Amino acid sequence: YNTNYLIILWEIAQKDPSQFKLRYRRYMEMENEATSIQIYSPCVIPGLLQTEAYARELLSVGGLQGVERDRQVEARMGRQEKLRADGSPYLRAIISEAALRTPLPDPSRWRDQLRHLLDACDRARTSLQVAPLTAGIHALTNTYVDLLRLPEGRSVAWVESGYSGELVEETGPVERFQLSYDQLRDQALSLNESRQLITETLEDVECDPVST
Repeated sequence: YNTNYLIILWEIAQKDPSQFKLRYRRYMEMENEATSIQIYSPCVIPGLLQTEAYARELLSVGGLQGVERDRQVEARMGRQEKLRADGSPYLRAIISEAALRTPLPDPSRWRDQLRHLLDACDRARTSLQVAPLTAGIHALTNTYVDLLRLPEGRSVAWVESGYSGELVEETGPVERFQLSYDQLRDQALSLNESRQLITETLEDVECDPVST
């Protein structure tokens, strides 16, 4: 597996410790080693499923510009390489319907992102579900969580709320996040229903005037 993106992220961390703190560098190393990854994202498409244009837009509205933004986009795209390689980790992603209802300003780029999600649905080792808005408030309503299963058998969690992130390694808290995730998975649309909703969202995207 190509680890160039880890080198890029390390260089970014060295130059901007406020952006990539020690705990996040440790999390990235764990993600690179993980045998399975479970993600819930409450409002945006998770990084491992983003197109370059989506990542660039998200980082831009977060205040990053120029070379720094470009390097972080490159690093984010690099994180996805492992999902296409032999022996890739199993990825289960649950995204809130809210993420599908929050398009990019450019309809053509938003269509590309939705197609990217549909392509992910076709991967043998990727499962993508949508948590419908009708699921109501749940334990992860405002929390992004990334659960990593490591080769030695233990699990860790990366948790984000607002503008802060935390690496959780203690067994008890990780198990509580796993339980919340499993409960949400039971409320989410099935794989087929999720694919259908993404397809319908794509069909509803306003046609790009350039292509009409």
